[in-house]
Amino acid sequence: MNRHLTRSCMEERVAAQRVTRGEARPLEELVAVEEPLEIQINGQPWITTMRTPGQDCELALGLLYSEGLVSDIVEVDRIHVEDNVVLVEGEISTEGHSRGFVRSSSCGVCGRASLDAMLARNPPAISPNEFSINTDSLDSLVSQLRSKQSVFDTTGGVHAVALFNRKAEITDLAEDVGRHNAMDKIIGRSIKQLPLSNRGVLLSGRVSFEMVQKAVMAGCSMIAAIGAPTTLAVDLARQHGLTLIGFMRDERFNVYCGANRIVTD
Repeated sequence: MNRHLTRSCMEERVAAQRVTRGEARPLEELVAVEEPLEIQINGQPWITTMRTPGQDCELALGLLYSEGLVSDIVEVDRIHVEDNVVLVEGEISTEGHSRGFVRSSSCGVCGRASLDAMLARNPPAISPNEFSINTDSLDSLVSQLRSKQSVFDTTGGVHAVALFNRKAEITDLAEDVGRHNAMDKIIGRSIKQLPLSNRGVLLSGRVSFEMVQKAVMAGCSMIAAIGAPTTLAVDLARQHGLTLIGFMRDERFNVYCGANRIVTD
């Protein structure tokens, strides 16, 4: 499984106090790092996002792809990181895309003009027959995800996004204080294999519209999540033929659309 984690930059020790039954004692706690990352395109600032450091180039590539600025890696001539700035050069136009605003770790790309603008990017068609998975295999994904969340284990402060195959094997995983950042890192690392029609994506939290939008752009067939979906997430998944699963816990889950990809014995 791909991990690509740089633990030393993703967490930091901070002084704290633990209070138990009114008695305080000093201790050091590991806390997830959150820092700004500026993405510049051809020398011009485009966006600043709050993220957990690590896989910054992949995060930038995933965001550029899911926002429709890049459709193929060949459009990127050069990408590198200087401190907390990703410098991207290539045949990339930012016309019609917001610049310079800050994307927090709790939201997607806020400030887009309209929902229609996000859907008018000709995402890859998702086949109804290319991916399926057994219900028993789905049940095993939650425990697999939890066992692989190493930064969450030490900090308790990051989300996780994982790719899995039809055998319910997690093949890649990213952690970040922002669930959108974790998804962008996965997409950026997979950009040469897109579309991901033979993969599902597993989320450690809820399913927002932005997370489905990114999965649609990446061509994923299935989204499974520990948490709940929003109405817009359900609508978008139905519109594009994804399988959407929520509330995966205790060997049960809800299927909101695309039940044809789930095989029962």
